[in-house]
Amino acid sequence: MTRSQITHPITQFLFCLTLLIPGCSASNRGSEQSSLLTQTASGNPRGDITVWSWNIAAKALMQATPAFERKHPGVHVHVEMTGARMQTRIMLALAAGVGAPDVASLQQTEAPYFISTRQFTDLTPVAEKYRSMFPRSAWNNCTLNGRIYAIPWDLGPCAIYYKRDLFLRYGIDPNRIKTWDDYIAAGQEILHKSGGRTKMLPLGSNDLESMFELLIEETGAQVFDGDGRIAINSAQSRQALEIIRRMRAAGICSDVPAYSQEWMAGFNDESIATYPGAFWLSGTIEDSSTDYTSKKGNWAVFRLPSVVPGGIHVSNLGGSVLVIPAQCSNKTAAWAFVEYALCSREGQLSLYQSEKLFPAFLPALKSPAIDARDPFFGGQHVGSFFAEGVTDIRPLNRTKNWTEAVGYLQQDLSHWASTGMNDPGFFHRLELKLESRLDEPSARSGDSQQ
Repeated sequence: MTRSQITHPITQFLFCLTLLIPGCSASNRGSEQSSLLTQTASGNPRGDITVWSWNIAAKALMQATPAFERKHPGVHVHVEMTGARMQTRIMLALAAGVGAPDVASLQQTEAPYFISTRQFTDLTPVAEKYRSMFPRSAWNNCTLNGRIYAIPWDLGPCAIYYKRDLFLRYGIDPNRIKTWDDYIAAGQEILHKSGGRTKMLPLGSNDLESMFELLIEETGAQVFDGDGRIAINSAQSRQALEIIRRMRAAGICSDVPAYSQEWMAGFNDESIATYPGAFWLSGTIEDSSTDYTSKKGNWAVFRLPSVVPGGIHVSNLGGSVLVIPAQCSNKTAAWAFVEYALCSREGQLSLYQSEKLFPAFLPALKSPAIDARDPFFGGQHVGSFFAEGVTDIRPLNRTKNWTEAVGYLQQDLSHWASTGMNDPGFFHRLELKLESRLDEPSARSGDSQQ
């Protein structure tokens, strides 16, 4: 298969899905919304509901279920851990019109495409009151035409994980790393003093899209503008790519694929000094420590470097949402569960404490549980450290085309990295490719010239 023939399988399936699924009439939607609001006001949900989720997310919901059922004794919740095939199962159920769960998890990045099918319950009447209680960046993945179809669950605020012993050995003060220029300089110092044994970070040529996404949230670039037009060809995108180029050109990157054996081995040896990543990476680092006792206290985190002095130090990678399919026959009970899990301090803190899923619900971030010292990170207040600045995370304009677009972006970034990283027309050609493949216009702003 040639590169020009590749499209994301989720995108292909959902395109077919949108052709198969009849739209709901406006009158039916209005009746459904009124019914949900009226029934919810009664405060007496009853019946059985089924929830689909995956690995640790499913485990967290299972842990939260008993407390929910004590509050709502008329409701019984069955959480099904569906694994990697979950999204395919949801797609098939939506296409068939039957078989969907009452509540389902979705990745934040893919929620806009699923929501575009209009096969999820409009939660605006019951969820609007919570809009200000979540970061604006999280809501961007949950709405369509101003209506709410999903509720944010967890966030992935980012920082730099580093090994204290290596920084101490090579005389690096993390508090002096303010910008990416500082970070690159520190990486070069570690590389030199270690005799080339220790690289600053893992950044393989096949995994550049995540780093690019992290950086554009700092530079203010967008893949799409607010109207869904292609906007990736901009000065802000070029600024992010230049940082990646300088990292790799400086020789401070370990060219290993993310989550490969070599990448994971770096947690336990001296081959890699830092890992830029989201909050959820802390659990992976801790779980992957081959000798927990010796590693305990050696890891710590410092702020994400800014692009320019005085710039923002926040970004987000990952996160998920909960949705209620329109097929759900007991929307009152389903909403009661979603509201408890995601729109209450008790529910969100339960999910955080059981599986370290970082709350998107802002009131939950002001609690002793979030502010607790983490012994694995030398007593650092890791939770409150990551909570600082989450409201400053810039929203990305994810559309139904997001997954396919970033697939093409990753292909082109990999090619760019393997062919010398000297391509002034990179974003111009990518813009033309996205116009053709996605059948969407370019924003054509004054800055979108090569």
